[in-house]
Amino acid sequence: MNRIRHIFILFLPFLVFTSSCLENEVNQKRSLVNIYLIDAPGDFDQAWLEILRVEVFLDEVNNGETEGWVPFDYIPLSNIVNVSALVAESQLILGRSELELGTIRQIKLVLGEEHYLIKDEDRLALSLAPEVNNEVVLDVDYVLRGGNSYDIYLDMDLGRSIKADPNAEESYLLNPVMRSFATGDEASISGKVTPVDAQPFVHAILGQDTLTTLTDESGDFYFRGLRAGEYQIYFHPASPYLDSTTTVVTKLDSLSQMETILLRQP
Repeated sequence: MNRIRHIFILFLPFLVFTSSCLENEVNQKRSLVNIYLIDAPGDFDQAWLEILRVEVFLDEVNNGETEGWVPFDYIPLSNIVNVSALVAESQLILGRSELELGTIRQIKLVLGEEHYLIKDEDRLALSLAPEVNNEVVLDVDYVLRGGNSYDIYLDMDLGRSIKADPNAEESYLLNPVMRSFATGDEASISGKVTPVDAQPFVHAILGQDTLTTLTDESGDFYFRGLRAGEYQIYFHPASPYLDSTTTVVTKLDSLSQMETILLRQP
């Protein structure tokens, strides 16, 4: 059976990356690239995914040849990752590599077969949806310049990626939905919610775009990889706390720090 590869196309502006100079002349012909994983969580306690490796497709290299797919050395100690724990400022570095100069056209996240959820202390089955395979490919456009260091993030939206299996009780299907961004010409929002037991879903809404995260055990939340604009921040807490909404204006290459949000009961 032929496997279907799902490609999620990203329309990204030209990005100015955070860079650090590499000192010698040899390193001026290469770039250091770090790839991190973060999460937009879903309505379950934990989501464990088996991640095998990450690769990039590099072309237009400085020797005039097409480089093709370049695998990164996988850094985490285990291939089974609690992706749902990557909230607030938590992140997981998947790989690091020095690359020839050129343009990264695609990023590929390769998944294994061992995935599961934890909800109310029960372990629930999680399988790749029938229409997808184990390769998640993102179309990107990251130009690598000599002597620079680049931090690239893969943001997995678990809430949109994981759905109940209509054909099996207490079973779920994984169809990964992701976006990518790089540090530099992007905006961020951070804040804190009290009381911490409200445990809200936090939504950042700009036009038709919505990003979602959760607070950590201290009540902190963090959005990164944002566009400039006026975001509506919507808090949807656990019962009996009430929903709340506020607005935040973001600017490129800056962090918008919100005042502490107090969620109230009826």
